[in-house]
Amino acid sequence: MKIVDRFGSRPGAELVRLPQGGERLLAVEHAAALLVNEQTAFRVVCTPELLPQLALGRLLTEGWIASADEVEQVAVCAEGLKVSVHLTHPLAAAPAVGQEVPSCCTDNLTVASPVVLRPLAPVPQLEVPEAWVGTLAAAMGGELPLYRATRAVHSCFLLRAGRILYQCEDLGRHNALDKAVGCALADGVPLGECVLYTSGRVPVDMVRKAIRAGVPALVSKTMPTVQSVELAEEYGLRLLIQKKNEFHARIS
Repeated sequence: MKIVDRFGSRPGAELVRLPQGGERLLAVEHAAALLVNEQTAFRVVCTPELLPQLALGRLLTEGWIASADEVEQVAVCAEGLKVSVHLTHPLAAAPAVGQEVPSCCTDNLTVASPVVLRPLAPVPQLEVPEAWVGTLAAAMGGELPLYRATRAVHSCFLLRAGRILYQCEDLGRHNALDKAVGCALADGVPLGECVLYTSGRVPVDMVRKAIRAGVPALVSKTMPTVQSVELAEEYGLRLLIQKKNEFHARIS
């Protein structure tokens, strides 16, 4: 897989003069179109960094691809307005469906899917020691730079063998998770040996993303919904919820 990123990254926050006086760092919203084989697939509103990884993670967690082996190239234009993904194969056509807006405040949009999405499959099983989730809790408690500066973004960590490999921030929890997953894909890290920690809520769409990523466990400091617990149980995903500085296994 080749990554050509002519945009790179831009600061995720800018110093802005407030209407009531004074200045404050505010998070930056960046809009980009994600194209697959020259066809628009998604429009994302995100922080202006890790755009190739966001695209890779989004395609995996939304069921467009099953692995990084299907990706020939990811290219980002100089302005960061277009992320073009070329696959090693054509996409299987599907009947047109209506647009879908995920439960996220960043105005992300899934364009009517022209492809057959891969079905969910059971995730690998992995023992998650308490020390691992303790590492994640400590890292989340320490706060990442953009959140510390703006208090307006979500975080997602990816851990393997007790060590945090990636710490990603974004306006939306879906984007942050996709960036962490995309980092692993770009670097060839086996997701079946990893744990994800999200700072956001855990409704069905977040659980579905974790299942499609193929991680054995998803950790959050917020409670899941009835439906997300049921979906996690159906596909073997361990859902770990932090409560009062402790982690409780919701799904084993």
